[in-house]
Amino acid sequence: MAETLQHALLPAQMPMIPGMQIAVRYLPGTAGVDVGGDWYDVVPLAEGRFVFVIGDVSGRGVRAAAVMASLHYASRAYAFEGHPPAAILSQLRPLLQLDRDGNFATVLCGLVDVQAHEVILASAGHPPPLVVGEVHADFAGVEPGRPIGIAEPALSRSATAKIPAQGILLAYTDGLIERRRESPDTGMSRLAAAAVRESSSLEELLDGIVAELTGDSPNDDIALIGLRWLN
Repeated sequence: MAETLQHALLPAQMPMIPGMQIAVRYLPGTAGVDVGGDWYDVVPLAEGRFVFVIGDVSGRGVRAAAVMASLHYASRAYAFEGHPPAAILSQLRPLLQLDRDGNFATVLCGLVDVQAHEVILASAGHPPPLVVGEVHADFAGVEPGRPIGIAEPALSRSATAKIPAQGILLAYTDGLIERRRESPDTGMSRLAAAAVRESSSLEELLDGIVAELTGDSPNDDIALIGLRWLN
């Protein structure tokens, strides 16, 4: 029931974006039966651009799911209004306060220009996305601001990532890389190594990454979104 509710709060399908292949995964953690707070979204815009958002609300249960739904649909509305990623994150901040609501959320937002092979990124405490080329993978250099729900003294900063021809951008929640008694850097290195592999499709690549990093039995919820340029 928890997994059914979680999937009901996520987009039923990804939009068709010319020049792009998009694939997503959501895996519930095995540590409990409560609904989690991980989500993703893709919002198509005009002129070959779109916004993607991926986020992770702390905690589990109905409260975490309610916070997730609030942030999810608010970020979608701000994206449709044409706000850039840093502004979207800034406008989410008044919706959540840790001392009042008992939750915080990490969020990564990106504005993709398909033809320019560029992504403008802004992060609220979220792990950096991975840019995958033909033979190597590097994490995008986006400065993480504080998570949503924790007072931020300044506006979130944005950074631009260049995507190589037929390159891939992977955004994920921390359940994919974090393990108990292990540095997050170790998990990130494991992800980068797993992402450079032969695969016939983006779907196959995501399946291979999830299987290698989690064995299909993650301890925490995982949301994963892959964006592949077709040229």
